[in-house]
Amino acid sequence: MNGLKLARALSVLRAALPKQRYRLMGQKAAARGTAAPAEGEVNNQPINYFGSDAALWRAKDTRSGGSDEHLWYQPYVISGSLAIFLLYFCVLREESDIDLKLEGSLYEHVQGLEEVQLSMNYKYNKENGLDNTEVVKRLTELGIDVKLLDGK
Repeated sequence: MNGLKLARALSVLRAALPKQRYRLMGQKAAARGTAAPAEGEVNNQPINYFGSDAALWRAKDTRSGGSDEHLWYQPYVISGSLAIFLLYFCVLREESDIDLKLEGSLYEHVQGLEEVQLSMNYKYNKENGLDNTEVVKRLTELGIDVKLLDGK
């Protein structure tokens, strides 16, 4: 169904754009030398390849997306910049209050997260026959009744 919609959209676009844009490279070269065939006629003459733009196209440009011309020292500049960046942020920078907050546990910052996580672990372990002793121990420390989890 999507293919049909796409075909209709392409036909509308082709009708809106000028016809000269849709000439093939071989037709462009053939049009220079001879008159173009009328609409509806089929041109059975071979297309001239060696005078066209297609003969100058390199397959390497199709694979790589463009020329591979870059400066010989570009990898060294990028590696050096990355090394300086990591050295500053990992070694030389002083700790800020945000760094101290990130050192703590996520359970300290989000209320109720540990209870939800433990109850999900308890249900998963029970369904798959895994050991639940540590999960039950932590749930009782938090004041959650394990019998309520069995009933759900």
